[in-house]
This record gives sequence, C-alpha cells and structure tokens, in this order.
Amino acid sequence: MDKKVSKPIFIIIDQLIDSSNPLRAEYLRGYHRGIEAQVYGVSDELLEEHRILIDYSMGGSGDSYIDSYARGYHDGYEGKTPERPPLFSESLNIASIV
Repeated sequence: MDKKVSKPIFIIIDQLIDSSNPLRAEYLRGYHRGIEAQVYGVSDELLEEHRILIDYSMGGSGDSYIDSYARGYHDGYEGKTPERPPLFSESLNIASIV
C-alpha cells in the first residue's frame, strides 16, 4: 500500500473509531498505526515499541485494551483485513479499497 491509497483508509478508520465501543476503538487505533508503520516504515526510535506491539498481538500483556491495540497494529502492519467486531453483520471492506 502506498501513501496515496492509505489516506482514504485512514479516514474510514477514524470514522469507525468514533462509532465503536472502547475495545473495538483500540483495535482500530492500532490498525491505523500499523498501516502507518507499514507505509512509512518503522524508525529506529520506535523499533522497540514495534517489537513489543508485535509480541502483544497474541495477547499476554495483562490488559485487554493493550492486547486489542497490539492485535490491530499487527493486522494493519501485515496488511490483513481488519477483524470483524462481534455482532457486526457486514464486513468493513477496508481491504477492498487497496
């Protein structure tokens, strides 16, 4: 994904964050940040934080909000389709924009 394609995706994610429950919003914030890291790269200053978020993406931080953010970060960084929230009947279709 390049910078031009990522801008509309960021707008959609920001709108979804505004209408999501807190745990889902953390996932989407992480997803947004993961896409940024994938598009712009991970600077040396943020490399340790990047590694920690990737490690926490499988859970285990002890905080469900951190785990959700880290899982979103991992999915965005890897270019995966975002997770569907529980009780949500339609796909987010963010990946289809790419």
